[in-house]
Amino acid sequence: MISFIDGYIEEVYDGMIVIDHDGMGFEMTMSGNSISKLPSDHSQVRIYTLLNFNENSGLSLYGFYDREERDFFTLLTSVSKVGPKAAMGVLSVMTPDELRLSVIAGDSKSISKAPGVGTKMADRIILELKDKIDVTDLAAGDDGSSEAVELTQSSVKNDVLIALTGMGFAGRDVLSAMKKIDGAEDMDLDTLLGETLRVLGSK
Repeated sequence: MISFIDGYIEEVYDGMIVIDHDGMGFEMTMSGNSISKLPSDHSQVRIYTLLNFNENSGLSLYGFYDREERDFFTLLTSVSKVGPKAAMGVLSVMTPDELRLSVIAGDSKSISKAPGVGTKMADRIILELKDKIDVTDLAAGDDGSSEAVELTQSSVKNDVLIALTGMGFAGRDVLSAMKKIDGAEDMDLDTLLGETLRVLGSK
């Protein structure tokens, strides 16, 4: 298995990149999120990779900006009827932390926004990955994702998150809204739900 490739960015086009490694051009598929993190000056980079074999298309090389995204690609393709193209689609519209939140909250609407992923596939992703996702792995960040760690200790916050993502709100927006509410940890379900809706409505 090719774990990673160090080289210079030769080309970037239509979800593909070409890395020049010692005069050899390695073409690989990459998510929109990973491509957006690449330097624009064609400098040297390290791309984590995964080699995939398909009976119809043969060998295909997939590239990732970091190991975490590669791990989630592997998780997604372990779901029944989710192929590499759909997995890349999900990772192009969601970061690993956003995908964690959506799986934890049962937010199929956010996942189904990925190209080639409908509601049924999004529901299947949630069903098959919910026991494989660890909420404590969420990275702390300014988008409020670190607040998700508290969900393991607050059933009220968890219920609000599930209720509001079911209504169509993005999980990260709900968590960010709850973070802005003074005394949220002491509120009952109805009060916290109302206050969170108020914050979301004022955005």
